[in-house]
Amino acid sequence: MNPFATFFVGATILMMLLVYVGTAVHKTKRWVGSILVALTALSAIYTVRSMGIPLGIDLQGGSEFIVQLAPGKNEDGTPKAVTSSDVQQAIAILEKRLNPDASKDLTMQPEGSDRIVIQMPGITEDEIKEVRKAIQTVAHLEFRRVHPESQSKLEQIKARGGIKEPGWIEMPYSAPITAKDGSVINRSELVRDTPDIEGSYVSQAYRTVDAEGNKVALQFNSEGAKLFDDLAAVHYQKEMAIIVDGQIHSAPRLQARQYGGRAEISGGGGKGFSQQEADTLATLLSNPLKNPMIILSESSVSSAYGQSSIDQGKWIGIAALIITTCFMMFIYRLAGIVAIVGLVINIAILFGSMALFGFTLTMPGIAGVVLTIGMAVDANVLIYERLREEMEAGKTLAGALEAAYEKAFSAIADSNITTLISALILFVISGGLVKGFAVTLMIGLVSSMIGALIVTRVIFMWVVDKNLLHKIHTTKIIPDKVFDILSSAPKFIIASLVVTAISFGTLAVKGSAGFGIDFRGGSRVDVTLAKGKDIADGEFDALFKNLKQDGGKDLGSYYIQRKNDATGALNISIRCEELSGPAIQHAITAKWKTDTVAGTSIATVGSVIGSELAKQSFWAMMVALVAIFAYLMLRYEFAFALGAIIALFHDVLMVPGLCVLFGQELSVIHVGALLTIAGYSINDTIVVFDRIRETIQNGSGSTMRELMNEAICKTLSRTLLTGPTALAPMVVLLFLGNPAMLEFAMPITIGVLLGTYSSIFIASPLVLWYAKKSGTSLKRQVLDAQIEQMKAQQAIAAAAAAAGGGKK
Repeated sequence: MNPFATFFVGATILMMLLVYVGTAVHKTKRWVGSILVALTALSAIYTVRSMGIPLGIDLQGGSEFIVQLAPGKNEDGTPKAVTSSDVQQAIAILEKRLNPDASKDLTMQPEGSDRIVIQMPGITEDEIKEVRKAIQTVAHLEFRRVHPESQSKLEQIKARGGIKEPGWIEMPYSAPITAKDGSVINRSELVRDTPDIEGSYVSQAYRTVDAEGNKVALQFNSEGAKLFDDLAAVHYQKEMAIIVDGQIHSAPRLQARQYGGRAEISGGGGKGFSQQEADTLATLLSNPLKNPMIILSESSVSSAYGQSSIDQGKWIGIAALIITTCFMMFIYRLAGIVAIVGLVINIAILFGSMALFGFTLTMPGIAGVVLTIGMAVDANVLIYERLREEMEAGKTLAGALEAAYEKAFSAIADSNITTLISALILFVISGGLVKGFAVTLMIGLVSSMIGALIVTRVIFMWVVDKNLLHKIHTTKIIPDKVFDILSSAPKFIIASLVVTAISFGTLAVKGSAGFGIDFRGGSRVDVTLAKGKDIADGEFDALFKNLKQDGGKDLGSYYIQRKNDATGALNISIRCEELSGPAIQHAITAKWKTDTVAGTSIATVGSVIGSELAKQSFWAMMVALVAIFAYLMLRYEFAFALGAIIALFHDVLMVPGLCVLFGQELSVIHVGALLTIAGYSINDTIVVFDRIRETIQNGSGSTMRELMNEAICKTLSRTLLTGPTALAPMVVLLFLGNPAMLEFAMPITIGVLLGTYSSIFIASPLVLWYAKKSGTSLKRQVLDAQIEQMKAQQAIAAAAAAAGGGKK
């Protein structure tokens, strides 16, 4: 999209929004709002069609590695700290190693002081192996003399119980030297304990072919050529070991006294190099690293698995939209259709914004879009419940609409701001895929407010002004009756304590087994089977029985989970030890072809990353809770803020244990879900508290308990209606999503149920209890706050009037 056109359209939309908010003329607001909605929706659709939405590695297929540079060594052998220049040098070298012909879509960026994030979309499983090798190979080249009596000396060292020969060390071959019949001749040599020549003198390395096969030719610079010739002249007819990263590749005899600055490496074990092995080694030696690299985490997704996730996301989104539409039409009928129109425009704005700003859509991001569908109609339910009350009070439809939007705005704004706080913190602390969820959630919150407060209102303006609608009919699910809810509070609090104890007990019993690979390290291989196909656990067991890790160790423990997705295909998750994942994935794809295994993905997390994520998650939750509490303190009296934050703790603390109880392992996705739950829980509580304050302000001489019961019952319909609207998309995810989506759907489903429950039976009783215990007069505090607010509004109006008079 043309940047000038983008700026012009954006500036026009912003200007029209300011006019819409600022004008008090009904006709002007209606026309400006209509043009604003149409222009925003059309530009969003055009942006998506012209620019597209970037897809994450988990949707388009490919690999992501997070690598850490280990400290190097100074000339005296002491550790050398990693610097920013070391990181940039490593990025430049990795670029040459991984993308020598610049044909791959490779992205690398520094993370922190000593890490690099590498993303490579669209690479195959075989290429992933080469990438892993290229990252982990330092390519430190050395030349060391071999002891003239190497093998006999090694036997003597072994007989002496390992007492070393002064000045010499044992070093292994990269592959054992074997005879023609395959028997092993020797596995190591005794070489000098310090290099005779370092690889830094090599200026070029390339593959060459002779009668013996593929070799790697080395070209020394002028200084290195002189050193090598001097060495060859002194040690003529002696063996010289060519060593890469501590392993001997070959140990040829020095057949000449001068080599003219050239040397050759032949394949270890007498087998020679394959063409690919020779090319890879030559590339590595041409681009040696100063610092060793450690792969902290790795995730790889086949393109077929990514496409399967996209297909699932489409069907789940459609199912969620259909369920929400049916529910809104059943409860609010014509007004429900208006809300769905606002929801559709909301989704268009969400995708348009992601396309415009280049935000990446990930699998958790799809879950965020589905959640937005459920949460977007929350504001509409709040407005419509207000609208029903105003019409029952005898107002006309036009007057009731005006009052409903005005009275609902405060609760809508407060609840969205608190959720936005959680999403913003999640965006800051998270990385990779979960950040995609935070992005869609933040954009979804803003676009849902536009859909509820502007789109639906503009539609109602036209309908009412053209006399197309005189009354709105709704289905009432809760009778207009005041229940003594607060009298039952002790029973519910006791029940909550019992469930909390069960939750904590589950975490204690499970221990580290309750935490997934994100926190304790490990691998997870996800397999999507073709429709109608199945692989029994016994077949996997037989396949893995004799399987080894790359280092030769046994696979260790693993366990298998199964689940059907929205497309009808079977998803299988295999959790295993950190180094077992690549071996398991390779074995599965080698045994079953695409007619059985449609696609695979793998996620591997090291223990370092796991412990860091655990700390980050803890502090993210703490910061979010403190930030929400601070906001509530600014907006509400202390008793209300205290009740809300305790209810929030109640919801957030229960969810992890219940998820583990139902068979899940806690992951970073659960942290994102908990932060979302925090926003949703406060959302519900704020609506109840807003009505309590309003009831106190308008109330008579009733007791505080009576006023609070009245307020809770007035919001009961809204509270019970928004639960199903948010739950419906999550239930679809729960039953039809793949394993990654399930990790998100279950905690959100539990959290929505707890948030609905706690806003009625936990938060409000705690406010009343604190007021009694502390001797606080809530009524006096609320009325004083109302007076202060009125004074502030009068002062603003007086200042505006004075400014207007001065201009005249």
